[in-house]
Amino acid sequence: MARKRDLKFFSFLMVFMVMCISLYLVILSQPKRHGHRSSRKHSIHKKVRPESQPIPSLSPNNVAELPPYPRPRCTEKKRIALLKNHKVGGDTVKNILNRYGYNRNLTFLIPRNFAPSLAYPYNLNQNTVVGRPSNKTYDIWVHHAVFERNVFKEYFPEDTVFLTILRNPLTHFKSVWNHYQLRKKFGIPTTRIDSILMFLQEPAKYDPICGHGSHEPLCFTQNSMAADLGFPLKDNQKLQSLKSSKTRKAMAQAFVRKIQEDFPFVMIMEYFDESLVLLRRMMCWSMKDILYYSVNSKRYSYKHVEIKGEDKDRHEEWNYVDYALYDHFNKTFWQKVRETGNSFWEEVAFFQQVNQKMRDHCTALIQKSQPCSRYGATLEVSDTQWGPGFTVDREFCLLARRGLRCHFTLQAERLTRALGIRSRELQQGTRNEVERELNRYCNYCKLKIRCNKEDYLAHFYREGFIGARQYEEFKKITFPELSRSCSLPPTVLRPPKL
Repeated sequence: MARKRDLKFFSFLMVFMVMCISLYLVILSQPKRHGHRSSRKHSIHKKVRPESQPIPSLSPNNVAELPPYPRPRCTEKKRIALLKNHKVGGDTVKNILNRYGYNRNLTFLIPRNFAPSLAYPYNLNQNTVVGRPSNKTYDIWVHHAVFERNVFKEYFPEDTVFLTILRNPLTHFKSVWNHYQLRKKFGIPTTRIDSILMFLQEPAKYDPICGHGSHEPLCFTQNSMAADLGFPLKDNQKLQSLKSSKTRKAMAQAFVRKIQEDFPFVMIMEYFDESLVLLRRMMCWSMKDILYYSVNSKRYSYKHVEIKGEDKDRHEEWNYVDYALYDHFNKTFWQKVRETGNSFWEEVAFFQQVNQKMRDHCTALIQKSQPCSRYGATLEVSDTQWGPGFTVDREFCLLARRGLRCHFTLQAERLTRALGIRSRELQQGTRNEVERELNRYCNYCKLKIRCNKEDYLAHFYREGFIGARQYEEFKKITFPELSRSCSLPPTVLRPPKL
């Protein structure tokens, strides 16, 4: 038995030696690769970089710039026109675009007389919008207007992305009812909660007596989202008189197809954060670009009114086109979610986490005038597979918390200066050096009315009218609390490992 084991071991040893010699001879027969000293083991695990993507030099100063995650390659899109429907969360999207355009010094198309909504309910023309600087094209629109593609083409280049946002028509109706105080306008003598149900008994009886003047001639109770997007008002009346459901459906679907052709992406208010992440990916923006504070979000009793049965059926008939729009783009929205890949839901969760911490951080720094929040003087977001890292500091917080009126004022400030329009209203009786200096450079702004002094200081520093040393001195004079130091280290946010 021992002899048989020795023979088996000897046979195994001979086979192993033959294999080693064969492998050695194969290696010797390979041609030499001049200039490469790495072993075969290293070359197997080497990542191949596309030839069109330059290889950074590995100096100590830029090693950190090498992306640790493989990211989709794309080109940033900067031109965007928001067709802002009424009562759909549009002001929050508007402020995101305000900040994006301001940071990149893009040119906003602004309604004439510098009033944010005076282009509505009209279209864009020389009587409703301010002229354009001769050497620039318009980049961004964020206001109410009735959409007509051919007219917008006259103002915006071909690469402009058209964006809008839709909302469930039933919750949209409740918001409109509250915001425009329709119970009073319709003169419905009943309790506040029951009034909305009384309207739905006979909407055609009440709607014609509404109207909010020439600026807002609609009641916004009948297909108002469709009307904002260009659905003719006369067709609203025609729809109600049609007895053929087939004809009504054909009219609605024809309009839906038209909007589908003009808008590559439609946000859904009920899935706001998911919509922003899809928008970021489509536009090739940073996560930092879509961080936000909610604007004009209100609590009201009508939110909780239960509308069901025949009341709900009548509302669907009364808003036939709005329901067709919402149903269609809600479906296409989820198709885009399924197609996007790249850990979409993980990105949404991380975005929500970062956005909440940004709000907490910025509230402490700006609203409470503290030198730091519980996260430190800055909030750091690490590189992720979805984009590069970034810093949330006081400068960003000032922009994130900037109000709609202030954003509009500084857009008008830039545009009037570019057009050579002198429309400033000097603040009389200025009390200190800072106010006198702001008066000196203000072309349009109204001090203390639309923006606070820190917004104006930051703007004129950014525009190059105030130097860095003067800017810091003015901040110490106006905001002495900013001179306090923060003892906490910055907090770094990282997504969980997938």
